[in-house]
Amino acid sequence: MANDVRVKLTDEQKARIKEGTGQDMKEIRVSSLGTTPGFNTAKPASRLTAKAAARFSAKNSAKLSAKNAAKFSARNSAKLSAKQSAKLSAKNSAKLSAKNSAKLSAKHSAKNSARNSARSSM
Repeated sequence: MANDVRVKLTDEQKARIKEGTGQDMKEIRVSSLGTTPGFNTAKPASRLTAKAAARFSAKNSAKLSAKNAAKFSARNSAKLSAKQSAKLSAKNSAKLSAKNSAKLSAKHSAKNSARNSARSSM
């Protein structure tokens, strides 16, 4: 290839590539393919691509899994909380209503009993 360019990597660049891909690279070869530049490395590109794809896939899979778990957990937590809150509210409301009703009934009963007692003593 006539437009082939080889770029020697610095120690820092080599370290970053090694850290990111696990590959030792000494240089990068760049060539022009029509109007689109193509990048070739001294090592086969397919290994890098497969590793990067696996890393990307694992990262996205973990992210999606965590997101779905959090969503499911939040939805179930909210559902349970609402259910318990409604149940407690209904229970307290029924209790208060029964208490007030019994109190009022006892009051009316005592009033009627006193009225009837006063009438019968006359």
